[in-house]
Parts: sequence; structure tokens; C-alpha cells
Amino acid sequence: MGEITFQQFLDSKQYSKNGILRYEKVFDKDYLSSGGYASTHHFLKTGLDGFLNQNSYVLDVGCGLGGSAFYMNKNFGCKILGIDLSLNMVEIAIQKNEEYKYQDISFEVADCSLRHFPEATFDVIYSRDTILHIQDKLALFKNFYKWLKPGGKFFITDYCAAPKNTWNSEFATYVAGRGYDLHTPEAYGEILKKAGFTNVKAEDVSVYWKTLLEAELKKLDEGSTTRKEIMEEFTEVDLKALEEGWKQKLKRVDSGYQRWGAFWGTK
Repeated sequence: MGEITFQQFLDSKQYSKNGILRYEKVFDKDYLSSGGYASTHHFLKTGLDGFLNQNSYVLDVGCGLGGSAFYMNKNFGCKILGIDLSLNMVEIAIQKNEEYKYQDISFEVADCSLRHFPEATFDVIYSRDTILHIQDKLALFKNFYKWLKPGGKFFITDYCAAPKNTWNSEFATYVAGRGYDLHTPEAYGEILKKAGFTNVKAEDVSVYWKTLLEAELKKLDEGSTTRKEIMEEFTEVDLKALEEGWKQKLKRVDSGYQRWGAFWGTK
């Protein structure tokens, strides 16, 4: 029996349909990244407000369930192509948009490290908590640079970490088990500069992330609407897995090992 592909790993493990729909209960309807609607609104208003408009063509890398694409189309009138390696994610995103009927949004199953676009295709490249899966970030960011139009912008949030030589065994095991490639926010920003981007801003937004994680964990409190919905649609095992997952994330953030970065830049 051959080795499973990374796509098969995602769709059968971390992003099984059951796992996706469980996570969505905590992150927010249509979202599968930290802060859901609230962080999408925050970052797009603070980082790209005034740049996005009805003429903008956006590549959403790791589009998940389509929440960010729906937000950008509704609020700015953008045209968006969302790509994600998870077949499960893209199937759900397409089903959602068949219901919502947002215009000028398309979703595609694709590996961003293998997909190619003509030079100067997009006005904006946007990605939320996805590139942690990519080992060769420099090669990917060089492609991003090529795919953007002159003057185009990118915005990324991603999992980051303390310097690797400070990690304890528990955190190292966690990172290896997920297949993540994590850098400090500062080092991440340097990779973007090496790819050719200018006006690179690399921020450690872990303090903001902690407030989002705490709010998400609170949704699982006894008596909460979200907890009731999870118990109606899933199992107590699912609920406990969510609670434990969020508690562990908060523990890793509090320890300083796991961090969250936000990155902006211009071609």
C-alpha cells in the first residue's frame, strides 16, 4: 500500500468533513481561520482598505470555506479566485456559494506550490493561516511576486513560532506531527523581502490572537448556543476534542512557542 498524498492526509485527518464542520462552529459560519469574520474585518479594514474595489482581482490562497472571499465580494465588489488543496473545503465552499449566489467568485482545488498563473494576473494575493503547510516559502513567494500586477499587494496571516533552538519537545512534536514549517515573524518577513517585495510589514500579532482564541473557547462554555449546536450535530467526543485543541493552542501561545504573524507587502 503506497504512501498517502498530503491532500489525502488533509482530507482524511485534519480537514475531514466532520472536522471541518466542527471547526466552523467555533471559528464562525463560513470560516476556518482564527477570528473568523471579526479578524477578516479587522485585517481587511486596517491593511487593504482603500485598495480593494470592484476592479480588483484577488487570489485567495487556502480559501477554506470561502468566508474571506464572500466578505471581499460583498464589501468591495472584488473578483476572487479561491484555491485550496483540500477537496472537502472546496466542495463545501462551492455549495455555500450556490446558496449565497455571490458574483465573480470561483473556487478551485489546487496546490499553491504547483499551480501556475500568468505574470501580472492579480491585484491582491491574500492568505489566512495556510502557508504554514509549505516548506519552500521563498519559491512560493517568488511566484506570488510574479503573479501580482505592478503595484499589487499581498496580505497574509500565518502560524509562526519562537526561534527553533528554544522549542521544547512537546512543541517540536506538535509541529512535526502536523507537518508545519514555522518561522519567527521577523524571519518570515525577511523571506518575503528576499522574494522581491517592498514595503514589507511583519507584525507579531500573538496578543490579538490570544484574545480571539479565548473568545472562541468561550463559545464552548456550558450553556452556550454553540455548545448546544455541537452536541446536537456531533458527539461529546467531538466537543471534547475542540475544547482540548483550543486549550492546547492557548497554552502554546502563553508559553511563547507558538505565535501568529500578519504580513503586508507591495510589488
